[in-house]
Amino acid sequence: MRFLVLLPFLLATSGRGSAEVRPSPAVAPISSHPNIVIILADDMGYGDIGANGATKIRTPNIDALARSGVNFTDFNAAANICSPSRASILTGRYPIRSGVAYDVIKAQDTRALPETEETVAGLAKRAGYRTMLIGKWHLGSFPNHNPLKYGFDRFYGVPYSNDMPDFALYRGNERIEQPVDQTSLTERYTREAIAFVTTNSAAKKPFLLFVSHNMPHIPLAASAPFKGRSAAGLYGDVVEELDASVGRIVEATKKAGVFDNTIFFFTSDNGPFFEGSTAGLKGGKGSGWEGAYRVPLVVSWRGGKFTPGNRSAMTMNFDILPTVAEVINVNPAAALLDGKSLLPILHGSDQSPHEYLYYFNNENVIGVRTQKWKYLTAAYYRGSLTAFEKFDRVDGFSSSYDLLFSEDDKGGEEYSLADRHPEIVAKFKNILFTARNYFKSFLTHQPDRTYPD
Repeated sequence: MRFLVLLPFLLATSGRGSAEVRPSPAVAPISSHPNIVIILADDMGYGDIGANGATKIRTPNIDALARSGVNFTDFNAAANICSPSRASILTGRYPIRSGVAYDVIKAQDTRALPETEETVAGLAKRAGYRTMLIGKWHLGSFPNHNPLKYGFDRFYGVPYSNDMPDFALYRGNERIEQPVDQTSLTERYTREAIAFVTTNSAAKKPFLLFVSHNMPHIPLAASAPFKGRSAAGLYGDVVEELDASVGRIVEATKKAGVFDNTIFFFTSDNGPFFEGSTAGLKGGKGSGWEGAYRVPLVVSWRGGKFTPGNRSAMTMNFDILPTVAEVINVNPAAALLDGKSLLPILHGSDQSPHEYLYYFNNENVIGVRTQKWKYLTAAYYRGSLTAFEKFDRVDGFSSSYDLLFSEDDKGGEEYSLADRHPEIVAKFKNILFTARNYFKSFLTHQPDRTYPD
C-alpha cells in the first residue's frame, strides 16, 4: 500500500511574497522589542553542558539559563557540518534551498549564502534593531561575502574555521590581525559583545547580537585563566571559557538594565568531532547518526514569562528565525520557511511543530524523523558512504537493510526495529522518496557516491 504524504514544505503559500508569522495561541503578551542574543558554539556536543548531564565540564552559566528558561532535549541541527547548519539558523530554511548544503565553504570558495536570503539579522533590522555578528561567519569568502552584506551593521570576527588557510581577524571589512592569536579569541569576542550590549542599551536601541564562537572546533585554544582548569582536558577548558563568556554577557545585560527584556539562545552548529560528549548518542560530526545532529538549545527570557523546564519536542535550528520573527512581530521576507516558532513550547507545550524532519548529508536526504521514530538510510564506514537501502545488491542480502529506531529508546541507535514495524518502514520510504524528488531541483552537485554503487 502506498502512503500519500503531503510534505510541510509543499504547502501552498499566499501571494503576499512573505511568510506570515501568526501569533501562537495561548501565549502571554510579550514586549514587542526585546533584545536578541544568539550564542553559537562550534562542534560542541549535546552532552557538554551540565544541563544535559556533563560532569567533567562545568557550565554554571549556561545551566543557570536552562534553569530559568527552557532546555530543549531533542533539538537538531539541519546539517551534520558547519556551513549548511549556520545557513539554516540564519535563514529559517533547509540549507539546500540556499545552495550551500554541500560540504563546508572553503577559503576562496566561490559559493556563498545568496544575498537574496533574508537572515535573522536582516529581519531584525526591518524592526529597527541594531545588529552585530561577532566571531565565525563561514558562509562566504571575503571581501565579496562579508556579513555586513547580510543584515549585520557591525562585524568583528573571522571568515571561516580556525583550521583553514588564510585565517585572519576582521573588523568590518578591514583585516586587523594575521596570524590570529587563538588563545585570546574567546576573551576578545566577549569584550566586543559586552561593548555592543552596553552601547546600545545606553542608547535605548533594541539589538540583535550573534556571538559565533570558533571553539571547541580544533585546534583548541584557551586563555591562561582557563587552561588546565577542567577535568576534561583542553577541550573542557575551552568549553568552560565559553560558559564564562555566556555569564559575562548575561551580566552585561543586567548592569545595563536590559536583562529582563533580553532573550538568550545558546546552541551549537553540529555535534562534536574527535572530542566532546553526545550524552550517549551514537556518532558525531559528519556522520548520519544522532550524535551529529542533536545539539544543545537553551532559551531564556525573564520578561517573556516562559514556563521553565526541559522540553522533548522534536525541533531543529531553523526554528530560531521564526521564533525571533514572532517575538518581534515581523513577517519574514521569504515566501517559504521550513522553521516554526518555538514560542508555544517556550510557554509550556511539549508538542513538536513538525510532523517530519529530514536529515541531510550534503545534499542527500538520508533520514527522516518523527517525534517517535527515526528512519536512516546511510552512514559512513571506512571512508565510504554506505547506503543501507541498496543492500539488496550485496551478497547474502535479499532486500535492503532497514534501520528504524525508536526515539523512546534512551539507549540511542543500538537496535533497529524495522522487522517489528514493516508498515512504518514502508511509510518512511515513501516520505523519503517524495522528499528526494522535491529537493532534486535544488541540487548543485551530483549525488554522493555510495557503497554499493
